[in-house]
Amino acid sequence: MTETVSLGTPDVLRERMVEQLRERGALTSSAVEAAFRTVPRHLFVPEKSPEEVYGAPEGLFTKHNERGKPVSSVSAPWLHARMLEAAQVAPGMRVLEIGSGGCNAALLAELVGEQGSVTTVDIDRDITARARERLAEAGYGQVRVREADGARLLQDAPAQGFDRIIVTVGAADLSSAWMDQLAPAGRLVVPLRFRGLSRTIAFAREQDHLRSDTLIVSGFVAMQGDSAHAPRVVRLAGQEVRLVVDEDQPADDEALTAAFAGPWHEQWTGVELGPSGGLLPRLEVWLAGAVAPYGRLRATPAAAERGLVGWVLGRGAPAAWNHNSLAYVTLRRAPHTPQERYELGVIAHGPDRERLAARLADTVTRLDREARDAAEPVVRAYRRDGRGPGPVEVTVDKPSVRLVIT
Repeated sequence: MTETVSLGTPDVLRERMVEQLRERGALTSSAVEAAFRTVPRHLFVPEKSPEEVYGAPEGLFTKHNERGKPVSSVSAPWLHARMLEAAQVAPGMRVLEIGSGGCNAALLAELVGEQGSVTTVDIDRDITARARERLAEAGYGQVRVREADGARLLQDAPAQGFDRIIVTVGAADLSSAWMDQLAPAGRLVVPLRFRGLSRTIAFAREQDHLRSDTLIVSGFVAMQGDSAHAPRVVRLAGQEVRLVVDEDQPADDEALTAAFAGPWHEQWTGVELGPSGGLLPRLEVWLAGAVAPYGRLRATPAAAERGLVGWVLGRGAPAAWNHNSLAYVTLRRAPHTPQERYELGVIAHGPDRERLAARLADTVTRLDREARDAAEPVVRAYRRDGRGPGPVEVTVDKPSVRLVIT
């Protein structure tokens, strides 16, 4: 006898979610697809309806701190899928997860099978208790849940290292513990913040360093503990316009704020984007490896309406500065183009605005010319006690690693 389910049940919603993930290209392998068809995602966010859990376009927050800031979440289905596809988990593997939402650990348990193992770690006792309870209810009691700082060495790690380390909280550094505990042929998937950008990066070992082969535009709640390094924020116009400065790059708050209050200079590049803006995420990463200092200019919609800034997307704009001037990338509708296209330009403030705008615009033009049709940027991570920068390289120095972007 065939069992039937009514429309709107978790089973139906889960099947619908899987079909949508396949259509958008987030699911590409039969193994990850099977895991998504099996894991009862709704059990990991019982506070929300199944419709919300299976249809969520973004992550669902499961805990906030005393200031109301989210500290734990279950990622959106599309992001879970893309991260697991990038991780390339296979049966029998030993997997370490940093950040214990529970749902991702269950998906990993499906992928490694009975011969593999999954250990999930979180610094927050409430989160590990919740993960342990949710995993048991969903039938994944074999997942080992540990309360610990995920940026430190795990005491009961396998001697051969973990085949996969998957970080599900936003990191400002690549912990040396992850490098030490990663098996020789292992892969590390981590949401990494650098130069104000957030990218989930899949790394594989290459000789004495890690080399990226996948970059995903994404956002995560920030990691807590020893490896939590918040960026500095220069308030150019109160809460409305802010410059995000990462990695302790020098920036004179008073001089840049004074520059922003003065007139601006515009320079347009002729570099055009289609309606999807597909080039822009790659360009942002390339610029991070070509310009220093480099960060993000963020502005509220009200700031744009008041004419304080040019057109800045919600996730911010690439920005460069010197001791008394700053410049940022902006957009406008491409002139003399009937279809929906956009032109990249630069707006600069301060005494050195024309030269700074020309320099940033020239870099955008050069990268478009040289890399528009190339593969996505490559991020290499070296231990800080190892390789030094090349003569023409812009490096991003983290506490534990040095990043080189090409």
